[in-house]
Amino acid sequence: MSANMLTTEAQLRHAVIDRLIAASLSEGKPAREATLQRWRDLTAKSSAKDGNA
Repeated sequence: MSANMLTTEAQLRHAVIDRLIAASLSEGKPAREATLQRWRDLTAKSSAKDGNA
């Protein structure tokens, strides 16, 4: 790979990571808390489906 391609790949990787962090912080919560809340929500939805079946 050329040096230019490696630089572009690194820039894209950093941009993706930055967007993921921004998405996690969009509600003003730390990334870890946002992830835990998503897991809780998924568990609650799964439990609701199991209870209705």
